Amino acid sequence: MDNTPLDFDLESSSGGMRSLRALRGRVVVLFWEDRERQTQNAALKRELGRFAGDAAITRAVSVVAVADLSAYDFVPARAISRATIGLIAPAVGIEILLDWRRTLASPPFSLTAGRSNVVVIDREGREVLRREGALGPTQRAEVIEAVRELLAG
Repeated sequence: MDNTPLDFDLESSSGGMRSLRALRGRVVVLFWEDRERQTQNAALKRELGRFAGDAAITRAVSVVAVADLSAYDFVPARAISRATIGLIAPAVGIEILLDWRRTLASPPFSLTAGRSNVVVIDREGREVLRREGALGPTQRAEVIEAVRELLAG
């Protein structure tokens, strides 16, 4: 794994642009998924929600949802997608970042399109764990343990 801090600038469902570097100092769990895979790791998302129920953990961990919207990067689909996600994000209580050009499929991320991707990133912005596809109980536990170790360290 490369030790270079990861970064991106992506449009946000709440307006404006967001960068990964703005989260330095926090442990980040990043999900990158297209519409068809958004529920593929629902169990992990629920487990992270229970784990992060503690206020101290909530202040130290950010869950970042990035939607692979490359299939909708044309007019008028882009406007419709943006509006739809703008309604969904507040309902589920999370900001969603919009990846229109598959930015995270390119280096340095090189995530796999057409899969649910989960990346755990340390406080300095470096990747410490990556999983893709529907995660089973063992892989979900690895993600939670990686976050736990980063919080303890």
